[in-house]
Amino acid sequence: MDLEKRDDYYKSAWTLIIILIFFLCLGTVVPLTGDDWTWGSQIGIRRLTTGFVGYNGRLFSNTLEILITRLSYMRIPIYALVNTLLVYLSVKITIPNKKATSWHFLFATGLYLTISTQVFSQSFGWFAGFINYIFGMLLIFIYIYWLVKDFKENAKSNPVYYFGLFMLGLLSALVIEHVTFYLWCLALGSIFYLNKNRKKLLLNCSYILGLVIGSAVMFLNPVYIRIFTGQDSFRHTADNGLIHQAINMYTNQMAKYVFQQNGLLLLVLSISLIVLMYRNDFGNTILKWLTSFTLLSYSLFAAFIRNLFPSSNFNTTTINQLLAIFSIIYVLALIISVVFFIQNDGLNKRLGFYIVSAVLLSAPFVAITPYGPRCAFNTIAFIIIATLDTVNVIFASNPSREAIHIVNFYGIFSMIFILSIMGLNGYVYHSRAQVIRQQLAKKESTIYVRKLPFEQFVWDSSPSPSRFQYSMYKKRMHISNKQKLVFVSFDKWNKDKFIK
Repeated sequence: MDLEKRDDYYKSAWTLIIILIFFLCLGTVVPLTGDDWTWGSQIGIRRLTTGFVGYNGRLFSNTLEILITRLSYMRIPIYALVNTLLVYLSVKITIPNKKATSWHFLFATGLYLTISTQVFSQSFGWFAGFINYIFGMLLIFIYIYWLVKDFKENAKSNPVYYFGLFMLGLLSALVIEHVTFYLWCLALGSIFYLNKNRKKLLLNCSYILGLVIGSAVMFLNPVYIRIFTGQDSFRHTADNGLIHQAINMYTNQMAKYVFQQNGLLLLVLSISLIVLMYRNDFGNTILKWLTSFTLLSYSLFAAFIRNLFPSSNFNTTTINQLLAIFSIIYVLALIISVVFFIQNDGLNKRLGFYIVSAVLLSAPFVAITPYGPRCAFNTIAFIIIATLDTVNVIFASNPSREAIHIVNFYGIFSMIFILSIMGLNGYVYHSRAQVIRQQLAKKESTIYVRKLPFEQFVWDSSPSPSRFQYSMYKKRMHISNKQKLVFVSFDKWNKDKFIK
């Protein structure tokens, strides 16, 4: 290892350590909210004792959720390790062996931290969402990394290796349903991908065996019969026809959470694609210009134009339909740029894989509802992968010290920004307990609790009285049914002096 490579290696190692420390700090200040209160109560234990029969088949993620909501010494390290590995594998999947540097890891971290606020709140800002969607994404990345990574021949014949892949397949199938569906598609596709590598193909069979058993365990849960027969009040299949539900879901939810609220990510991806398109004179000039215009205009619109069509002045249904159509046009432009204008065979294939993966992870929600911001995370993760890959291809052939500095600042600023606002959220959240105890000691009939200053970055931290989590928070804080719980806005708390 020459001096320059060794220097890059140590920089990358230290960067990953800093990212790990960042996520340790973030895991410390992210509050337990929403469903976390339920999983950390006796309800979670009762679900565990029944094997989650009648609830869902996510045996692995449900069990982890019970552990992390009860034990902080497990919650914080798991949160930090999973998120750091997510960043690490996002880079290692896209960057060739031994060429990943510190800026790749900082850039990936920045991209994950600056996703849509609503998606962030139900993934990084909510432990129930984290353990299903982020951890589920990590398991996908582990399998993809194994597929594309070259391993030593002696490792391929090691029985421990077979067992490890079997367990990976088994546990991956027991996290969340749409991840299981995607892994089935990926595993079947991998049979063709590994056709010329017989030893690795045999190893892959052990993974598929684990996936088969895990899937059987998950979907033999009787709750799925109720879902597919329309007997589950919360989760159900299409009521008004599959096509009608698909259009409605994409128009009002998916297009918003995946595209319209992730303008910064789309802008970086679009600019990168345009740079690669114009590196050569290949293709129809007019089509190339129209494709570039579509990519740039939509991403700029999503990134910088807010509240252009207020609901008080426009028909929300019509506006959502128009925005959904624009997002479809953007996707078509994305596909055209990859297929017709980017002259990089390896990148073309990888981008095609990312697009198909994003579609497959969204496909189950066409038939099953509900669809919320958290459901968009896995699709967005593949957009992040595509962005990392295209930016790396540009920098690999034309490295710019100034551009790398900007990318580093972007990652560092994202970490400082998120840790600052989540730190304030964590401080207020943990101070709630003392304030509630003071009011309970005085036997107040109304218990006042301060809202978090940036509650848009967490999920359901101040539930309304009509929600189930309202009663769960009262039980968690030992507030009786006779006492009223009122959440007071952060700004009014000191002004009105609720606690003297």
